[in-house]
Amino acid sequence: MNEDIKRKRAILLTTKLRFSSDVQPKKESAIDKIIEQILPFDENKIGLTLHEIKNIIYSESGSHILDNEIINSLARLIERERIVSERDGKNNIFYKLSEETYLEVEKIKQQAEDTFNSIVRRLFKNVKEGYKAYFDPFLEFLCIVFSSLGDEYVKILTGAFKKSDLLTGASFSLALKKIKENFPLIDHPLFEDAVITFFRDSDPDYDTVKWNMAQNYYIAKVLGMDPDGVLLSKEIFSKAVFYLDTNIIISALEPKDIYHESFLVFKDACKQLGIELKICQVSLDELYCVIEFQRELLEKVGNQISDELATKVDSVFYQIYSEKKKSKETFNFDDVFINFNSPKDDLKDKFNVGLEDDQWFYEAKKSPKVISFAKDLKIRHSKMKGKQWKRDNAAIHDAILLFWLQELRRENNNIWLITLDSSLPGAIPVTQNENSRSLAITLDLVLQWISPIVAQEGREVDFSEIYGKMIRSRFLPQEKIFDLQDFLIFHQVGIECKELPSEDVEKSIRYIKNELPTLDPSKPVDREKLVYELRKFFVSPGRKYKQQLENLEKENEMLKSQIANIIAYKQKISTWVRITLTLFLFFIIEGIIVYCTSIYGQGENLFQKLLNSWYFLAIGSVITIILGWFIVGKERLKNLGFPFTKIFKIIENDKKDDNK
Repeated sequence: MNEDIKRKRAILLTTKLRFSSDVQPKKESAIDKIIEQILPFDENKIGLTLHEIKNIIYSESGSHILDNEIINSLARLIERERIVSERDGKNNIFYKLSEETYLEVEKIKQQAEDTFNSIVRRLFKNVKEGYKAYFDPFLEFLCIVFSSLGDEYVKILTGAFKKSDLLTGASFSLALKKIKENFPLIDHPLFEDAVITFFRDSDPDYDTVKWNMAQNYYIAKVLGMDPDGVLLSKEIFSKAVFYLDTNIIISALEPKDIYHESFLVFKDACKQLGIELKICQVSLDELYCVIEFQRELLEKVGNQISDELATKVDSVFYQIYSEKKKSKETFNFDDVFINFNSPKDDLKDKFNVGLEDDQWFYEAKKSPKVISFAKDLKIRHSKMKGKQWKRDNAAIHDAILLFWLQELRRENNNIWLITLDSSLPGAIPVTQNENSRSLAITLDLVLQWISPIVAQEGREVDFSEIYGKMIRSRFLPQEKIFDLQDFLIFHQVGIECKELPSEDVEKSIRYIKNELPTLDPSKPVDREKLVYELRKFFVSPGRKYKQQLENLEKENEMLKSQIANIIAYKQKISTWVRITLTLFLFFIIEGIIVYCTSIYGQGENLFQKLLNSWYFLAIGSVITIILGWFIVGKERLKNLGFPFTKIFKIIENDKKDDNK
């Protein structure tokens, strides 16, 4: 492995930017840390020039860091004896690590290499090319994804994220396309499955790499796009007001939600920084609607989802429903939503979340501007989610909330909507400037910014895990994830889907989501079209049983074949045992004949006696063949294969000819 690739991996995998002297990372500390990771140590080499250092940082992070900032960082590192500088004959300055720093950094690099190698070996253990062929493609894929994501994080915070922009850092398509172009010889379907596994599974090593790469790219982008270091100071969100979207409220109130722990970390950091948490009454109203809608969905489709598809359903309510159904406890739908009985009081008492209400919320629902903006949000959402339309009520809620926050921004520029909906960042209702700051930011972005605070409290490992969960749904291809609402179509057209083949159910859902997203099953005409399309996937309701019967018949034939092979094998063993016994009898009979001939035969010696009594020896062979026929048997001889099968075939053909 060449030194450049080692440096690249070290930068991306190991630069854990911990800052013990301040609540927030110092800009100079971040630059110093990165430079330490890329400088070499070799007594026979003079090191890297300023120009080479700058090029490495840019090529691996995509960030432009000013020359004077790098020069200042090098001066600090020299003063602390972390690096040394030398001049050549042309008076050029070269920089390299001190021996002590080298040993420290090399240990970190080696740990990162071991972790990365272990991950690649696990993900690609069965590939014919050998797992090492996937080191560089896998790392490049992660670089593309996290570099893009880090770029979007910083653009949103700086206001450089345009209204027309959409978050694309979590898109697999662009990264996979580039990997196909750059590495045409690898197994690309297998590669795609492996990276999906990497982002889907919660694993300590996977989560560590996800977090390190996300954090390192974020810091690198900040250094390049934020010359004044504003984004690395606690003032950026200090004394801010964060309004919680409905999806954040659900994560806060339901401990089983995948993002619940993320919210707890977020809440603690907000308290420490004096950030005020609020919800609007319109969000609380939507929460009641969501709970009611989810309950109706569970009652209609909860029992219609097969075990094979249950793991692909992204719904905390279905998860709780399944657990309670499997338990011995008496099932009650109220138990699924027990944590939402008093949301307003619980949010205030547990998390000190204030409620904001205004008559304007109710008047805005009929506003033409709000309705028009809601349509824009639906289109924006469908572009990101692959033709999956946001529900009308949800779009209206988001439009009202963003209009409200935009108005509040006139008095306080540090007001934000915290959401899990990645289609909302950059969505601005009315703006005179294309580069107006986003009103919404996602929770994973906020967690990136507050991570040094979390690290100070000794929760770095926990944070890696919760960040891995946070970005899972953002990075996984949407066709791999199902919502409860996806199964509602079967209920609406009167099809029991639990007893249908899971593969067909999955294909039909994907087809409807991608090709027929605008059809409404509540309308007779649309329902007729949907039923027609579904019939293409399901020939009859009993198809699953037919397939099961076919599978059982195939299994039965396989078992019969296996049993026949076992019997044939045992018969071969028995045949050879009997042949051995027959040969043993042959030698005994011939031995007796030879013995009697030696005593009673005519001739001067044994040879002459045997020669004169040859017919007795022949009789012994005939007796052995007759006994062997009964001992071994015709069927056992056939089992021995050629030449016995050939002999029996010739005999049978001769008999047929004689009969003719």
